[in-house]
Amino acid sequence: MNELNTFLEVAIRRGATDLHFHDESSPYLRVENEIVKLDFPIPSPSSELLVSQIFDSMHERERTRVEKIFESGNDVDCAFTCASGARIRANIYRFNKGLGISLRIIPGVPLSIEKIGIPPVSLELIKNKSGLILITGANGSGKSTTLAALIDRINESRNGHILTIEDPIEYVFSEKKCMISQREVGVHVPNFYSALRSSVRENPDVIMIGEMRDLETSRTALQLAETGHLVLASLHTRNAPLTIDRLISQFPGDEQSQIRNMLADNLIGIISQTLLARIDGGLVAAFEVMINNPAIRNNIREQQSSQIQNVMQTSYKYGMTVMEKSLLNLVEKRIVTPEEAMSKAVNRNRLAEDLFKSPYISSRALANIRRPE
Repeated sequence: MNELNTFLEVAIRRGATDLHFHDESSPYLRVENEIVKLDFPIPSPSSELLVSQIFDSMHERERTRVEKIFESGNDVDCAFTCASGARIRANIYRFNKGLGISLRIIPGVPLSIEKIGIPPVSLELIKNKSGLILITGANGSGKSTTLAALIDRINESRNGHILTIEDPIEYVFSEKKCMISQREVGVHVPNFYSALRSSVRENPDVIMIGEMRDLETSRTALQLAETGHLVLASLHTRNAPLTIDRLISQFPGDEQSQIRNMLADNLIGIISQTLLARIDGGLVAAFEVMINNPAIRNNIREQQSSQIQNVMQTSYKYGMTVMEKSLLNLVEKRIVTPEEAMSKAVNRNRLAEDLFKSPYISSRALANIRRPE
């Protein structure tokens, strides 16, 4: 009996996104963004047994690598395919009561752009042959799912070579029109920067970076976008202005002017997202979209990122939208509660104003929302 697969199958049937094991504790699931205890007739196996079963699910080379990391006392990040075919991203760590295991459940097949609800303008963004597209949001907001959907659509719609650099590999893509090479940090390459530095010699048309974590990765990603590659990457930022500021601030002061110009010239767009609990159960994504037009290009060059939101608000007909508009739409359609929308807003005052002005939302529904002064 493989206890790990048994618990994963239960988690998948119950619609969980995550499964957690702690020594001296029952397992927990994350369902609809809430942590709930898993009541199950089979006793929770020991963490040592589960770790062994995780390692046994890997290819020999990967198993050898993660076993060495684990034996040295460090946390382990890895991924494997479970018996049902779903990909599982695992983190194994030590804490005051022993071992902890966090498992993220990734569907075996990427969800479609339409299923996720990614704004249709994204289809225009990925038609570009070169430039940089950024997917941003908090941890657990669905960035990897969106990246996978965009890559899968490119794979379906044009010929080329797609290179992904991930830590770890999450979705495993089947080749359709494209040749696909997936490289995992720590397994196939030592780090993101090394993989990007050598990527030109691998002749890719599209490069997907799981996360732009450091200055050299960001620098190389911009250079690749500038030299004729379509680069898609994720960042842990909440909206477009914060993303631009975060990217530029990584660089030394004497480089920032040059980086601003590179970003202004090569950025295609930024898609920011968050996940909300639906009123009828399940999760729904809200999106903010910035497309790099001449006005935004000038804002980037002139260090006026605070003006970008204003441009986005007045460019709705071009496919742009701010997060508060997306949240308002979800409330007006009675998909999420006003309280849930407010909890995810970047600019809560703006959203509150829009909620109270909306003719589609009753005063009763807004009873728990503070009216802006």
